[in-house]
Amino acid sequence: CIESQRMDKLSSDSKAGELFAWGCKKHTIQVLHDFKDIKVDALHGNYRQACVLSEGRVISLDGEGSTAHNDVLAHIKCVSFGETHSLAVDDKGSIWTQGSGGSGQLGLGATKRVEDASKSWVEVSFLSQHRVISLSCGSRHSVAVTLTGDVYTWGRGCEGQTGHRFTDDNHCNKSDPHAQRAEIQLLPKLVVIPSQQHEPAKFTACGPNFTIILTRRGVPWAWGEGRCGELGVGLRIAKQPTPARVCWPDDASKCEFVTCGWAHVLAFDSNCKLFSWGFNRFGQLGLGLCVSGQNSKSVISTYTISPRRVVHFPGSVAFANAAANSSAAVRAEDGMLFTWGSGEARRLGHFLEKGLNTEHVHCPRSVPGLRERYVSSATLTETGGFAFVPSSVNYAEPASVPTIGGTKVLLWGGGFWKSSGCVVRFTPLDEGTLALETRPRSSIGKYVTPKGARIGAGKTGILCRMPRFTTTRFVFAEVAMNGKDFTTSRVCIRLYDNPTLAAIKPVCCSSTDAHDVIIIGKSLLETNEIKVRFKELGGQHREWIVPAKLTALCDKNDPLDTAIRCKSPCICEGNFPIQARVAVALNGSDFVTLLKTTFILHNATILSLAPDCRPLHPSTTPDAVSILGQSFFDSNKMSVNLTLQGNSQRGYFCRPRYVNKNTLAFTPPSLAEISQCIRGHDCSDIVTDHDIAQAEQTTWTFMLRLTLDGVYFLNKSLSLVLYKQIGQGDTKEISSMCGPLTGGTRLSLHFPYLSPAPVLTSFTSAVVRLRPKDNKSAHIEPTIVSLKCSKAGEFSFETPVIDSGSIVVSSKSDTLVEALKSTNGDASSHFNLPIERLDMLVEVALDGQTFGAHCSTCFTYYGTPEVTEIKATQYDASNVPAAAAGVDISIFGRGFFETGLVKVVLRSSVAPMRHAKTHIIDAVCTRGVVEFVMPILHLFHVACEVNPPHSHKECKHRLLVEISLNGGLNKTSNSMYLDYLFTC
Repeated sequence: CIESQRMDKLSSDSKAGELFAWGCKKHTIQVLHDFKDIKVDALHGNYRQACVLSEGRVISLDGEGSTAHNDVLAHIKCVSFGETHSLAVDDKGSIWTQGSGGSGQLGLGATKRVEDASKSWVEVSFLSQHRVISLSCGSRHSVAVTLTGDVYTWGRGCEGQTGHRFTDDNHCNKSDPHAQRAEIQLLPKLVVIPSQQHEPAKFTACGPNFTIILTRRGVPWAWGEGRCGELGVGLRIAKQPTPARVCWPDDASKCEFVTCGWAHVLAFDSNCKLFSWGFNRFGQLGLGLCVSGQNSKSVISTYTISPRRVVHFPGSVAFANAAANSSAAVRAEDGMLFTWGSGEARRLGHFLEKGLNTEHVHCPRSVPGLRERYVSSATLTETGGFAFVPSSVNYAEPASVPTIGGTKVLLWGGGFWKSSGCVVRFTPLDEGTLALETRPRSSIGKYVTPKGARIGAGKTGILCRMPRFTTTRFVFAEVAMNGKDFTTSRVCIRLYDNPTLAAIKPVCCSSTDAHDVIIIGKSLLETNEIKVRFKELGGQHREWIVPAKLTALCDKNDPLDTAIRCKSPCICEGNFPIQARVAVALNGSDFVTLLKTTFILHNATILSLAPDCRPLHPSTTPDAVSILGQSFFDSNKMSVNLTLQGNSQRGYFCRPRYVNKNTLAFTPPSLAEISQCIRGHDCSDIVTDHDIAQAEQTTWTFMLRLTLDGVYFLNKSLSLVLYKQIGQGDTKEISSMCGPLTGGTRLSLHFPYLSPAPVLTSFTSAVVRLRPKDNKSAHIEPTIVSLKCSKAGEFSFETPVIDSGSIVVSSKSDTLVEALKSTNGDASSHFNLPIERLDMLVEVALDGQTFGAHCSTCFTYYGTPEVTEIKATQYDASNVPAAAAGVDISIFGRGFFETGLVKVVLRSSVAPMRHAKTHIIDAVCTRGVVEFVMPILHLFHVACEVNPPHSHKECKHRLLVEISLNGGLNKTSNSMYLDYLFTC
């Protein structure tokens, strides 16, 4: 017996479970299957012996884990082993002994009973009048502590281990048999502890040649051999014949437990802090390596002569054991077993981990094969070790189940194995008195391991079906692997009524962002295991499960006063929008479905507005605007929010109309609604059409946001401009308003009243429409061209090509009578006719659709003009006209007419100077003849002075002459030569 205070508890707390063994002949930690149906009280072992206490019986274990029952002993509470003898104490406090008694260690005296003890257990009658509560065996001596706190020892005392001072104080001569016999105590003898007041002892522990006892006040005393500091008295001593007080640390609480190895000691205090002292060559003290000051190498301290704290042990100590040069301790928090010290004969159980030094382990390290298992008892021997994991239930998954039953419940714990007789018992707890009812219900259990884990390693569990109960309450779950011996540990499971789900808010969410979702219902409660499932309808039938929490609603009068709050799932792939059925499981597994309502996951995105602006009329509602995007769907919760730029507190809401998956449509606010939005809905002023017409502001910029669920807006927002309709005179032409039928003339328009310029950049839908000004004289389909807005607030476009052959001219047109006569054609009402000029109306629609009656200007198309003749005052030998500066020149051709922007374009015909500056000269067109005055062209004067072509003073330079009717934007299709005369 090592810990007397635990004996009563262990004997009354027999448990079934798994017994594990390891050692020199085992390559893995093995389960001893013979013990799966045996209830275990505790394990005891030392030297080369070990046993199991099972319901007061002693079952011996050898190195192979084989068992041998002893039918002589009964009601045994603890057992201790010496090198050649054993001791046991029963529930009456009587001591039984067995083995060799050559050194008096049996306590039977010089009687024949010594021979009987070598064969079977014999009672130590000398202590029959005393009730023993703790005993321990050294190598060849024995110690017992009685109920009154007295300490008795017997056996070999040559090293002082019996605590008695003999007549000869000289050291025992081990080579002299007579000297050895002189210090042998054949019968138990009382040990006197030298203290001012008698301190009753409560338990004892022995090493091979030393003894330690612990008083009820938590003071340890030691005597015997102390060559390695194992006595803990502050010095190494060969022999301490009488009790000496251990140097227990002042900063530690009182000592609660002691266990001894060959020459080292483990102890822990009332705060479960672990201490050690003695021999440390193999690291059995668990103090780790220290750094040497001479060569900075890690070395180990060989001896420790007083108790030191084992700071490397991770947690609080529940139990400790020392044997030979090895140590073991069980952590209180989770029952994990740690071993360290000498790994000889593989007795530490660390051989499963590759790369670890199995010979010497200097710090506490958990046993790999027993991790995640709750060890209740363990012992080490010279050849191996044993650990018992009782069948225990640690927790249940789920911890809450509905009363209707049928739920799969996993009871996780330890000490489970495959058994056909496994039974789970559920005992209900009465709600009023919290007393256990007498009619529990049972279910068949099945052994399981975590997915991916091998059987026999890590945590294990029992799977069963929850039986049906009629009322909500708590039940306790217990497991019996053999169908009758249930675990003393049990877990509490909560029973609840299935909830009723009523609604979900919102009804849809974006698939790219996790938004809050509220599910309202009855009988909802917090279990810390709530899950919400979104299951796809159709498609791939995928499902997404998210955690949830119970939340309260704001309306306390609402009978549905509770709700579940969770985050919507984020989905990257799928055929959006995805319809999903929503279900709630208060325990994370039993789902209840929300009926008649589906939840929509979408990846809806708004891309643009068509158009992005609309004109406003004083008395009419604007035309609809289309929202272009993707993944739209029809929802009665969707809404458009328009926030006025610069006034974010004022907004306009309207419900859009679903058109298709990529289009929604809505009607923007009217002028009256805009005015109300600016003034506020609580304004009592009446907005009249006259007030709107007189308003100075002409444009309003709104930021548009879209929500499909009525709660969350899509990430992107767009700009929408509402403007007063363009009136007559509101359009200003910046460039020429004429150009050839071949198109390509770049024109600019400006709307001063729509300033400031940054607003105009929003008009991405703006277009112009060109149509004949006089439909009676020419019929042509209108042409629409997009407008581009610059940062300066100008709209520009290029005129399209007009196919003159497609123009149908009416014979009723008075302006074309001469043309009709020149064709000598028939008198048909319509005919195709090449034309020289065509007046077109340029109509503007900033929104791309609404062409107002007064938002137009005129553009003139003309045929391709040609230069046919240039008349000047002089001509050269090749009949090329020539003129000096200041001379009037007339240019004849086809298609010339006065536009107010007639220009003559002069450029050099000489190849090296062809790309020099072009001269554009103002000209006038009179009756189809273009006239201009030759200017002074200084560039050619300079060029001639640098490279004089002739030696005489009269020079000339040949020019190419072209005509532009629209200020130089477009020129004639041909050119003619003109010599420029000047004096060098």
